[in-house]
Amino acid sequence: MMARAWIAGAAWLVASLALANSTEVIKAEAVKARLLARYPATRVDTVSETSIPGLFEVAMGRKIVYVDATGQYFLFGRIFDLPGNRDLTEDRLRALATVDVSQIPAANILEQGEGSRVVYVFSDPACGHCQTLEQTLAGMTDLRVRTLLLPFQAESAELVRDLWCASDRRAAWSAWMRSGVRPERAPEACQVDTLLTQNQALAQQFGIRATPALVAPDGRVSLGALAAPDLSAWLSPSQAIDTTVSPEVIQ
Repeated sequence: MMARAWIAGAAWLVASLALANSTEVIKAEAVKARLLARYPATRVDTVSETSIPGLFEVAMGRKIVYVDATGQYFLFGRIFDLPGNRDLTEDRLRALATVDVSQIPAANILEQGEGSRVVYVFSDPACGHCQTLEQTLAGMTDLRVRTLLLPFQAESAELVRDLWCASDRRAAWSAWMRSGVRPERAPEACQVDTLLTQNQALAQQFGIRATPALVAPDGRVSLGALAAPDLSAWLSPSQAIDTTVSPEVIQ
């Protein structure tokens, strides 16, 4: 009898949780519909309930705002969990700022190094800061660098083709980026249109609008060239989890 009561209670709890989750989704979808109806020109990616009753989080690209259930009142700012000493908005911003590296086609990667730590680099061969970063990467023997060629500058497309179509593209890339030795002209039969289209689409999806851009294995993105110590620290997993509130914020 006790066993039956326990099973019935557990079933009721599971059903209640499922119903609560379903209700939350319905509420969020209703708020999203209201926002799209009220502000058709505004980007609204997702809407979800927060831990504060009646307050909804709206993700707009990599930005977050908060609204009430009517979609009339907006809150621009951050939410802090003071007892838990957490910046809840920062947690969500970091989640939105990460990308899914599994979406990067292996065939589009120019890989160098045999280190234990991996870093993805979106690089333009005509970009001076990219060449500076390449010098830094060359001295970090603990890295495995996975480069995606991204011709943002007008003169870069032909250079990318010459580099990618080289008989030894790794050697050609290193010679050009580190020593300024231009690769031989690629044969006409070698085309890179698909490569460039895919890399450009991926950069747009990841929010990358300039080079160099670094992507960590956990999906964090950093724009610009970093010095070796800064890059090494940035690749540390601890950089991805520290969202505690500093004392001066809550005083």
